[in-house]
Amino acid sequence: MKTVPNNVVIGEPLVSLEALGVEESETIVRFSFDEVTNDQGNVFLPHLLKTLGVFNSTNECRRINEQRQKSSKFNKDPNLNLWRNIDRPEFTNFKIGKKVFWLIVGE
Repeated sequence: MKTVPNNVVIGEPLVSLEALGVEESETIVRFSFDEVTNDQGNVFLPHLLKTLGVFNSTNECRRINEQRQKSSKFNKDPNLNLWRNIDRPEFTNFKIGKKVFWLIVGE
């Protein structure tokens, strides 16, 4: 299984990574929107999580997301929903099992 990076950056962040508190020692994986956009023109979060090695398949992501949505801890914040398209800039902290990382989406 792959090691999940500390930070995943898509596009160009609206502010510098230093302003967001990202340190030089942290691992960063950068994607352009072209690299992660699917055939329908969307950035599908489950596919990105599979690419990063967080999940082995998108079906596993859907199953885990269904369990998470039943918990009051995860169902209040729509950014914590794993089964969605990324359609706007965001700065979201994900904790999935023992894997913790920031998703930074710019323009």
